[in-house]
Amino acid sequence: MTEPDRIARDRRDGFGARTWYFPDGDRPPDADGPWEPHESLMILNVADRAATVEIDVYWADRPPDIGLTVLVEAERVVSLRAPWAATDADGRPFEIPPRTQYALRVRSDVPVVCQYGRLELVPSFALYTTMGLADRADAG
Repeated sequence: MTEPDRIARDRRDGFGARTWYFPDGDRPPDADGPWEPHESLMILNVADRAATVEIDVYWADRPPDIGLTVLVEAERVVSLRAPWAATDADGRPFEIPPRTQYALRVRSDVPVVCQYGRLELVPSFALYTTMGLADRADAG
């Protein structure tokens, strides 16, 4: 397949998967200084149409928050910082407290590529990113 054919296919069909999983959420605490500790969810949409993405947050000690909704425009990337959305699916304020264990499931109506990153400052400076586990049954 030629590169123009791949680009046309990706625009038409999207690329990646419709469902992604990230089991290691642990929002870092705030810190003083020039760097802001954070967690980010990066979502790439190469399709020629917007992707409606729902983020489900699973907790160690309570039922999940299902259906935090974000829109990723056509042929765009977004970097969402925790808590991913200001309100939950019912319109209530949504928060992820620092040092609270959680996991994510990301569901999209268009195949997308998802990556998770964390910047920690305590006890030392650490930045890492990881690709999620994609459900290959619904890959584009």
